[in-house]
Amino acid sequence: MTTTNTPERTVYQPIHESLKARLDPEYVTFHEEVLQFIKPQEWEAWDPASRLKPSAVTRGSQMQVEVGNVTDYDIGSMQARVFTPAGEQPEAGWPVLVWLHGGGWVMGGLTSENGFLRHVCRYIGIAVVTINYRHAPEHRYPIAVEDSLAGYKWVLSRAADLQINLEKVVLGGLSAGGNLAAILSMKIIQAELPSKPRLLLLICPVIDNTADIKTGWIASQHAPWLTSTRMTWYRDMYLDADQASSWDASPCFATSELLSRNPKTFIMVAECDLLAPEALDYAHALSAAGVVVEHKVFPGATHSMLVLAGINERSRQVVHDACDHIASEVGHSYDRTTAPILPAN
Repeated sequence: MTTTNTPERTVYQPIHESLKARLDPEYVTFHEEVLQFIKPQEWEAWDPASRLKPSAVTRGSQMQVEVGNVTDYDIGSMQARVFTPAGEQPEAGWPVLVWLHGGGWVMGGLTSENGFLRHVCRYIGIAVVTINYRHAPEHRYPIAVEDSLAGYKWVLSRAADLQINLEKVVLGGLSAGGNLAAILSMKIIQAELPSKPRLLLLICPVIDNTADIKTGWIASQHAPWLTSTRMTWYRDMYLDADQASSWDASPCFATSELLSRNPKTFIMVAECDLLAPEALDYAHALSAAGVVVEHKVFPGATHSMLVLAGINERSRQVVHDACDHIASEVGHSYDRTTAPILPAN
């Protein structure tokens, strides 16, 4: 496959030659056909309207399957989207996944990861609530953290109306949403809320906002798409350097006592992701604190692994494995042979 520059097809984001052999071949094909020609967002002046433009990675997303009902709610300055399964609800209400979306605390919204969230709703048979926290740079740290906690409290307060079972809550998030989910898990403990998650699901989470190319990122410095330059741009939009070592910015800095009070945790790590080392370190820190932790590294996968399930077999495995863990924890079944993952287009 050629990567020759032309006036119409300038290569902005080539795959580093040292990494290509390690990457999943299906990802390499997609990157060389689509992603390498995308001008990095951090090269442009910031424009909030960019949040409304579809990301190039959505061209690899999975089909959004039908569910029983989808309802959007205003929660003060935030929004929530609730997916409810079809069919008769359990007597105690639907188990629920509370989800925090990715996008570097800057991008994303109610439509983020909807292919995955609809899949969870339909094929596990649980409700899903995705919280659209406020974004940087208009709303910098710790606003997203505060909104995440407020969103979770809203879910608890509306449990009867939403017909959900607060004994069966899973908390999850992707990337920056994984960062917020990890933090929210401990905020829930501190606030002594009446309903705590049974499972914490973190997919490619941001764990250490003090990491840089000379420290935590050095082992994965050539990872594609989420480059060190892009991650730094997101982080600088979100917080100041002197805030990064607070545990509610970087959960790796929480005390051992606070870490120990986390629920069972499943951390999904892409091998070729800038954030892989800090995710693995966090899994080890939780385990050392006494938390039941499972982590899984997906060989050759990148930071985009969850959202490429429409075109990528390894990404489909990510979706299925996440669903297996959610279903097991809430006492439902999940059969990947009858839960097809199809391309969005």
